[in-house]
Amino acid sequence: MMTPLLFNLNNKIVLVVGGGQVAHRRIRTLLVNGAQVICVSPVISENLRNIKEARLTLIHGNYGKEQLINIDLVIAATNSRELNRQIKTDCQSQKIWCNRVDDPADSDFIFPSVIRRGDLTLSVCTEGSSPFLTKKIVADLAVEYDESYAERTALLRVLRKKLFAGTASKQENTEKLKALSFCTVAELRKKLAEIENSVSNEQLTIDELEKNI
Repeated sequence: MMTPLLFNLNNKIVLVVGGGQVAHRRIRTLLVNGAQVICVSPVISENLRNIKEARLTLIHGNYGKEQLINIDLVIAATNSRELNRQIKTDCQSQKIWCNRVDDPADSDFIFPSVIRRGDLTLSVCTEGSSPFLTKKIVADLAVEYDESYAERTALLRVLRKKLFAGTASKQENTEKLKALSFCTVAELRKKLAEIENSVSNEQLTIDELEKNI
């Protein structure tokens, strides 16, 4: 059984061995999340060659254990189970986490299906038991948690910052934030406007007092 984790991949160096469709999908995901990617393969797909990204290095050639030096994560994405197994073994000896695209059970981590709505991240994984069930669950979640959640999470982030910048106690703010989590987007917009108007009026009062000093 896998343990769900969220990684910060900014500036992490990831070696992807393989140049096909699966490697392309993994590389896209890694680049979007800030990783520096080195792709090694004797054959590199046109899709990969068309990626114009400074953080991607393409190397035409075969895999060698020496390529693991200074690498943070490895993706074994070749069409050879034997080679993928060898890459995983090499990574284990170097204490580097490795994902085998052909064998989730022999991987240190896997890539779940992900839905992103601003600051909201939903991930679904059946650990290889049923990719079709994974797709169904993702489709259901995508409908239930629509694009409005991007604005909702953004508003909650701003409201949280403004509440904790005030003079209320931590407990009071926690109760307010709990209540806000049940609000609609329209209600959150209204709450934010009320707070901003309150701060604006307070500033106007201070300015008037300073004029009379």
